[in-house]
Amino acid sequence: MGTTSEPVYLRVLEDLRSRIRSGLLEPGARVPSRNAIITNYGVGETAAKHALAVLMAEGLIEAKPGSGCYVRKTPATGFLEHDRPQFPGSPFGVAEAASPDGQGADPPAGRKLAWEHQTEQLLPPTPVARRLNLGAGELATMTKYLLSADGEPVQLATSFEPAQLTAGTQVALPEQGPLAGRGVIERMRSVGVEVDEVTEEVAVRLSARADAAALSIQPGSPVFVIERTHHRDGQAVEYTEIVVPADRFKLRYRFVVSETRR
Repeated sequence: MGTTSEPVYLRVLEDLRSRIRSGLLEPGARVPSRNAIITNYGVGETAAKHALAVLMAEGLIEAKPGSGCYVRKTPATGFLEHDRPQFPGSPFGVAEAASPDGQGADPPAGRKLAWEHQTEQLLPPTPVARRLNLGAGELATMTKYLLSADGEPVQLATSFEPAQLTAGTQVALPEQGPLAGRGVIERMRSVGVEVDEVTEEVAVRLSARADAAALSIQPGSPVFVIERTHHRDGQAVEYTEIVVPADRFKLRYRFVVSETRR
């Protein structure tokens, strides 16, 4: 009989994950204990412990001290609509909440949205400096944005741009001056920098402590990470990392299909 190098804990993990996602283990239901997993699945303590740890990191279960692990009650999923390409910080705006059939519903009336922002000049992290083609010692203008809906944090965006591009101009700070809040493309155009391409790269990772603290989520919870870059002639002139809780929101893109004329 052939052998497999697949870790033993994966068998436990995949079965429990399937039972949670299918609803066999409903929100609030108690998850089998470490000892129960050892007995029921015929695995060792390490495999049982690892499977529970991964489920917790994925946000599917939560531990209650002295009681055990339970299926996490996840909040209703909402949409972030990609409908503000010129908006500073992030192109995603809060849209309607998802209905049980997944088709969406009308947004709550009078929902209050608020943006907080803070700008400073600093030496950027090495990956950001490389993306912006900054040399050693060259500064970047960094702006952090936090979007909240009804007082609840929704998304975190961190923008970087080469400080020398706008140095000494009225648009040196993104949220001050005559074009405050008008977005990267318009601000750059005012200093002769014509943005000709915007790219976005979407990935999922586990939240870092700083992101979790800002978004009021547990460290290690899954988040969407959207890396948005404005280019001129192939050179990046602005880079933004947008972080969104993946268990609370879906990202929605709409593309208008126009009739092709022969």
